[in-house]
Amino acid sequence: MINRQSKLQSVAWAWAIGWALASMGMVISDVYSSPNRGLTAYYVLGFAGWAIGAAGTIRYVRHRFGADVYVIALSVTGWGIGALVALVLGLFWMETWNLGFLGSPVGVALGGAIGGALMLPMRSLSSPVTNVGASVRGAFSWGAAFLVFQILAFYAGYILMLLTFTPLASIVGWVWSTVPGWALPAGVCGFIAAWLASRSLHFTERTAV
Repeated sequence: MINRQSKLQSVAWAWAIGWALASMGMVISDVYSSPNRGLTAYYVLGFAGWAIGAAGTIRYVRHRFGADVYVIALSVTGWGIGALVALVLGLFWMETWNLGFLGSPVGVALGGAIGGALMLPMRSLSSPVTNVGASVRGAFSWGAAFLVFQILAFYAGYILMLLTFTPLASIVGWVWSTVPGWALPAGVCGFIAAWLASRSLHFTERTAV
């Protein structure tokens, strides 16, 4: 039990790092402004963050359930598509919605739902009913957790950024002074979101035949 909890914490830490990196990319690229400062940091750090989070999650599934190559390939595909949706579609929604700040959280939630849906916590592909049940449960768990805590991360980050911007600006410059305020809440919320979402893996483990 202790070993399992420790490995689940590694999943949460992976997503904490992933969300913090993605948030840093958004701040450096200044995606909430028009025009932005270029999207290189946004995509590089964003995809790096999703890769770290996905790798930590897939690693847990592989070790805990002895997942075969087909299950792993499905998981990699799911999180890869999820990252594309979160970053590309999320940015598009930020630029086109009236409430653009919600574009990124919704994109991340949809990306998490896709990744969770294709990450089946089992040794090998099972019956269609079992596969669909695990897929639906994973989609809901990861999608809902990512949506709620992405929104919380946005508001907490905005407030913390306002509190820390002035004292940090004279030390590190006005661009980098906004990074800690946004990245720290993102990391904390990423940890909690992944920790809660990973509960679905326990449920599947108990009910798997």
